[in-house]
Amino acid sequence: MLFMAVFTYEPHDRDRVIERRMENPRSPKGVKIKGEWFDVSGHRVFCLFEAEEAAHVAASFYDWTDLGVAELIPVVDTELAIKLLKRTRRK
Repeated sequence: MLFMAVFTYEPHDRDRVIERRMENPRSPKGVKIKGEWFDVSGHRVFCLFEAEEAAHVAASFYDWTDLGVAELIPVVDTELAIKLLKRTRRK
């Protein structure tokens, strides 16, 4: 299953966020990072994860809660979502 994480931090923590990310370049246990992006105009990081269980994704952000807040959103591929929604509408 895919999850999009939006991690928001305070401007004064920017350097700490960057340092911590550089110290932890690998995916956490049970989670595969599919993509990661820094919002250069704001104070957010976007991460796309693949994991079998949401608990693994949530646990991977636990060590970051001292620096910011993570919003974890389950997502699906748009084509798959459209197929599923079409089936639901037919009922």
